Amino acid sequence: MRQVRALALMMTGLLLLSSCAGTAGDGAEKAALNMKTEFNGAAKIEIVADIKADYGDRVYEFKLKYTGGGDGGEITITAPEEIAGLTAAVSLQGGVTLKYDGAELDTGAVTTDGMSPAEALPVLIDQWRTGFVTSCDFEKLGKTDTLAVASDISNTTRQRTWFDSGTLLPVTSEISDGGSAVIFCQFENVILD
Repeated sequence: MRQVRALALMMTGLLLLSSCAGTAGDGAEKAALNMKTEFNGAAKIEIVADIKADYGDRVYEFKLKYTGGGDGGEITITAPEEIAGLTAAVSLQGGVTLKYDGAELDTGAVTTDGMSPAEALPVLIDQWRTGFVTSCDFEKLGKTDTLAVASDISNTTRQRTWFDSGTLLPVTSEISDGGSAVIFCQFENVILD
């Protein structure tokens, strides 16, 4: 099992290095590979994030907490107060359904390929672990030095995440569909164990 994992990390590294070539140099490539290694090696991931979904004619804002491992976990809505406590079991291969006492919450898909705002954190975690990096570069985000990493989620949906360049933990993310940003994530607390 260890050999398979080592081979997978080496393959990810080779793909990552070839995808960042020419965009930021060795420093950003190495930092992006280190970030992927950290997320791949975490047995438990805990993230608290403010999520904003922009449907064009309406905007929804949530605060979500994700707790789980590399293959899935649980999402809990902590805000707004009216729906706080809704939880979802998450499988990174099986999607997300939010349920509370038999009721389901569905704000609808915000991307053309069907992604809902509730799926943003699991999709981002999956991209940070296994996504093919299309660009990586060091950027200043306010006063924070960051590593900006982008990847394609589908033919029309892309993500870009800015990681603190010192800790390699996410600061903020955008998910765009057809070139327009539709989901925004601001991370408050990220723990990798």
